[in-house]
Amino acid sequence: MNRDWDAVRRAAMEHAEDNMVNRKMNCAEAVFEALIRSGAIDAPAEAVAYATGFGSGAGGAGYTCGALTSAILANGAAHGRKDPSSAKEKTELKELHYRRYNNIVSDFVKIANSGLCSEIVNAFPDAYKDAANRPNCIRVVKEAAGIAVDYLKLDLAEAAKLEYDASVVNIRNWL
Repeated sequence: MNRDWDAVRRAAMEHAEDNMVNRKMNCAEAVFEALIRSGAIDAPAEAVAYATGFGSGAGGAGYTCGALTSAILANGAAHGRKDPSSAKEKTELKELHYRRYNNIVSDFVKIANSGLCSEIVNAFPDAYKDAANRPNCIRVVKEAAGIAVDYLKLDLAEAAKLEYDASVVNIRNWL
């Protein structure tokens, strides 16, 4: 099926913003539901429940931004390993799959200045006082939906050619 990925991207970003502003969703739910509603991923509407616990950096802990988590979750739903135990080589993840997710993180960090909810929110101290003070979170959620679509449109072979962004790799001897 040929999709108009530009239209899907625009719709996902609009839905993500609507989900945050009007539909009372957390950041993770807002992105994941927008990707379902826009047709970027094929999942039932109730699958948004998979994302609920990732809001506010995993249950309010301030760790990985829920919007980023949902962008990765959606890409995993579409392109992840359906039978991980069938991998022939232990390096399959690094060689074929992680490049997509590494680049999602890299692109997200470029627009949000961090991948951590606490750093994104604390850059705007009044962010959680009321909805009117959440423009940065709303912007990040909207962008995360767009980034997710950018990588959803890549097949495995295309994603496997991506370069790792060494600036977001934090594991010694990874690259």
